[in-house]
Amino acid sequence: MKKIVLILLLLILVQMAQSQNKFEYTIPKDISSAEKITISRETNIVEALQTIDVLSEQFVDKKIINMSSTDRPIGIQINQLYWKEALVLLTTVFDLDIEELPGSFIIKDKEPEVVKEDMISIKSKQVRINAVIFQADRSISKAIGIDWSTIVNGEVQATVDFNAAGNVASDLIQASGGTTIDAGDNLTINVNTFIKVLEANEKGTLIAKPNIIVVSTKEGFIQVGEDFSVKTTDDAGNISDEFFSTGIILRVTPTVIEEEGEEAIYLETRVENSQATPGEISTIITKSESTTEVLLYDGEETVIGGLYNTEEKVTRNGVPFLKDLPWWFFGLRYLFGYNGTEKAEKEMIIILKAEIIQTLEERQKANLPTKKQIENSKKENEKVRGYFEEKKKEQE
Repeated sequence: MKKIVLILLLLILVQMAQSQNKFEYTIPKDISSAEKITISRETNIVEALQTIDVLSEQFVDKKIINMSSTDRPIGIQINQLYWKEALVLLTTVFDLDIEELPGSFIIKDKEPEVVKEDMISIKSKQVRINAVIFQADRSISKAIGIDWSTIVNGEVQATVDFNAAGNVASDLIQASGGTTIDAGDNLTINVNTFIKVLEANEKGTLIAKPNIIVVSTKEGFIQVGEDFSVKTTDDAGNISDEFFSTGIILRVTPTVIEEEGEEAIYLETRVENSQATPGEISTIITKSESTTEVLLYDGEETVIGGLYNTEEKVTRNGVPFLKDLPWWFFGLRYLFGYNGTEKAEKEMIIILKAEIIQTLEERQKANLPTKKQIENSKKENEKVRGYFEEKKKEQE
């Protein structure tokens, strides 16, 4: 009974496979036992296709060429099945394609379905992305105690530690108009002011303030850095340059969503901070990367932080003037000075603001006359033209 049920299931699978697969065939009325095949469930798909290939070459003089990436046991028992049915059954189970050529059967992975993207029209939504990218000493940003989740209209809340922040804290309070701020008190800080104070105290720097307009569901790309190339050689010995992008790379994909009359922005963001260092054997790329997905209202801001890198700076220490003498001056520079290395851990912070802008259709309606206005204008012009033509006839 079990054997009958199994055979029925196999026949159903084969019929489904034949209807779904491009490869079509007919089952001969008289099938010899030599054209039937038995394959164990533990057999690897590669070995199973090689077994069927023997019968294919013997009976139809066509080779089975396996170009698929599948490599695992077939998982089903094939008992005395016509070899073409077995071939279609396996390709259906493993979701593979069969292409029949004059001298072969090509087995390959199914190509992924191409999803048609939404058509771009004058009604397509667009999003303006304003970015502020700056770098600050990690010790200072920790001492300032900024809570980036509180950012609203370019301002954030902070709890300042005077002892750790030093001059930066005093300058921030002065720039914010405060005079009686004590340690531990909350302070509202303007981001632009914060960046200016960092630059004035050499504790940070503004890297870039790019802004781009991106069509909804499309990707926007911003790079602050440079590309470098690596020489590669192909199998034929041809030498070519392969280019890689480094620096601060920002990819944003905004999607405008609407629900119950309210619009919001689903923002996919990928940030990379990378640097290429040429080596003796190959080029080393040091990279820190962050990926995030957020929901924002029109005009709302979000912050990406936590991208750290360590900068090393060689300093000259010792007795003033004597430590900077040239090496040939009795070697005094070595007696009165020495080289030191300072390490500073930097944090890169990116502030993103997303704004939905008017569609092309909305801008067109706002700036251009309507069809009715154009038609009325044409009628008025025709009346004026007719009036002058009548006057001209009267004069003649």
